[in-house]
Amino acid sequence: MTSPARILGAILGGGASSRFGSDKALALHEGRPLIGHVAAALAAQTQALVICGRAWGGYADLADQPAPRLGPIGGICAAMQYGAANGFSHVLIAPCDLLGIPADTAACLLPGPAVAEGQWLLGLWPTGLCQALTAAILSEGAIPVRRWIQLSGAVSVAVGGLRNVNRPGDLPI
Repeated sequence: MTSPARILGAILGGGASSRFGSDKALALHEGRPLIGHVAAALAAQTQALVICGRAWGGYADLADQPAPRLGPIGGICAAMQYGAANGFSHVLIAPCDLLGIPADTAACLLPGPAVAEGQWLLGLWPTGLCQALTAAILSEGAIPVRRWIQLSGAVSVAVGGLRNVNRPGDLPI
């Protein structure tokens, strides 16, 4: 019998928010910052939570790995390294601006590697792939997340109800 997955939740919280015009992670929706909605969704289906690229909410904040300023792939690598070093089997990663993450997302993406169809920053990554991701970054530089999806063999899974917020007008009323 296999042991149940031990999943770390990780929020990609960095970024310039250039299309949004201000710090979108802190933009309010229903009286709570966007990052708070994502934190609640991930915390409900993981054993611990970290934030990549910023300090927020008293959670551990992780700097890009293996080097600074790598964009989303650096946050993914940091979360996977942290997860591997702390006994997690998987990392469920989501961007700070994604609303509507279903309560069964981790279960839908298991065993991973897998990403949400159309929202490739929402993914479940086995921590056993940590060394491969680090090696890819060290070899190729700041690779796009889509390149990592290809290299890792991640599958795309339909996950309904997701809403990415890139501009103030994308916030539901």
